[in-house]
Amino acid sequence: MRNRLSFRVAFCGVLAALMIAVMLLGTMIPTTTYICPALAGVLLLPVVWEFGFRTGALLYLAVALLSLILSPNKEAALFFVLLFGWYPLLRPKLQHLRRKPWRIILKLLLFNLALAVIFALLLFVFVMPDLQAEAQTWTGLVLAGMLLLGNVTFLLYDVLLGRIGDLYVYRLRPKLFPHHFS
Repeated sequence: MRNRLSFRVAFCGVLAALMIAVMLLGTMIPTTTYICPALAGVLLLPVVWEFGFRTGALLYLAVALLSLILSPNKEAALFFVLLFGWYPLLRPKLQHLRRKPWRIILKLLLFNLALAVIFALLLFVFVMPDLQAEAQTWTGLVLAGMLLLGNVTFLLYDVLLGRIGDLYVYRLRPKLFPHHFS
């Protein structure tokens, strides 16, 4: 039991460090503001598969807190905290909904709600002058186009999470944890 617990702590510690490194990479390369939080969220998948929802949630909370503290790019940190961090935890539960149209609608509803909260925080709480100036130039058509593109991208991310989950289970897991399969 002790061996198992120490392995769990070590595995989660390594993934937490990797997730923080990915989040900080988003600070160094400006065009990766949205990509790095999404990649950090993908790194939660092995923890959820191996140790369950609770351990994954604790890892998410630890990385979310550290991202908010350490990352100078608050936009990327908020995208992780309010969207890409918790979504890989919730996705398996959403996949159990039987009717695919309802599942997609619920996922898009959650995405749009998270997006609204993120941008409200960025515009009014974390007051980012560059973003406020840019938001002044947006027309309704530009906003609608960006929202449509965001929704399509989120659905692609959802499919990608499923594919990466399959890749992990069938290809990487037998190599990382051979004791499960002997």
